[in-house]
Amino acid sequence: MSTDFFDARATRPALIGFAIAATALVALLALFACTAVAPASGGIGTGGGGGGGGDGATASKYVRLWEQVSKRDKRWARNTSECESGGDPKAIGGGGAYRGAFQFMKSTWRTSPKSPGGDPIRYTYKTQAVVAVHLKRQQGTSPWPVCG
Repeated sequence: MSTDFFDARATRPALIGFAIAATALVALLALFACTAVAPASGGIGTGGGGGGGGDGATASKYVRLWEQVSKRDKRWARNTSECESGGDPKAIGGGGAYRGAFQFMKSTWRTSPKSPGGDPIRYTYKTQAVVAVHLKRQQGTSPWPVCG
């Protein structure tokens, strides 16, 4: 019989439990890192300079379209984007699957009414909001099942 202080057989279940707990913690932290967003400068209301992916004419087109959006739709857009991303037009969630203030999937963004194409995070909040409002008019709030 061994007189060693450390008995590997007795500590193996504890080590396995520790490894499982550590793995779960790492997975939780990775999930949090993918979904946590903080409002960035240029969030709601700024509309920013250029279209961020388009030329000045594209940006001014979306500013004009945003000015035509009703107060009710602007309020919906603000509330929905705050819920989805904290209002951050550069937000990336779901491991990269959801993008922008309204957490568009790229495929949804590309096929939405008024979309300039590309990646939503390349565009200002106002551009994203115009696309979101027009998509809501076409499909209702189903693209935002929790926040819409």
